[in-house]
Amino acid sequence: MVGLNPDNIPVASSRRCPVAPLHRFSVFSVVAQLLFMLGCGNDNGEIGNYRYRSDMHVQPSYRKHEDPRTPVKNTVPVKGLVEAVHDSSSAAKLTNPVKPAPANADSGRFLYQAYCSPCHGLGAKGDGLVAAKFQVPPDLTTRKYEKAPDGYIYYVIRNGHLIMPPHYEAVSPRERWLVVNHLRALQRQQ
Repeated sequence: MVGLNPDNIPVASSRRCPVAPLHRFSVFSVVAQLLFMLGCGNDNGEIGNYRYRSDMHVQPSYRKHEDPRTPVKNTVPVKGLVEAVHDSSSAAKLTNPVKPAPANADSGRFLYQAYCSPCHGLGAKGDGLVAAKFQVPPDLTTRKYEKAPDGYIYYVIRNGHLIMPPHYEAVSPRERWLVVNHLRALQRQQ
């Protein structure tokens, strides 16, 4: 507080501010030190087993079109039950549930032309447009592939093989069987 002396010169007041009680100051000091330690820690976002910060690079990740929630036990997906295929030998035991029919033939031809013909060619001879610029894919009309079980071809379409990419996400299980049926029709034409 500023007061005036008899000569009209401002002077500081001799009154002093009260000192904060010691217990209030020590609590403030402890809280300030904790906040300082949290803010200037080791910058990994952890104190012991407690994670107080989550950065974008540390997060649960999911594949495309994957449901982050686990399904309830013994439930069937809306699109139907998908066969559990773990390897080519178990896939060879699968039977084709889609019977060859004229209505299915058009769909199978369309799917084959869309997904397979760029590499394998329209006649499955391995003479597609990509084959001229890349590694030549196999001729699917040979005896080796005629004897291959439908389930094996289904497995290769689903999971890919060597340089062939998997078509798991692009082609549904029923569509894979339609492609197998169309491939069998191409093999019969040879």
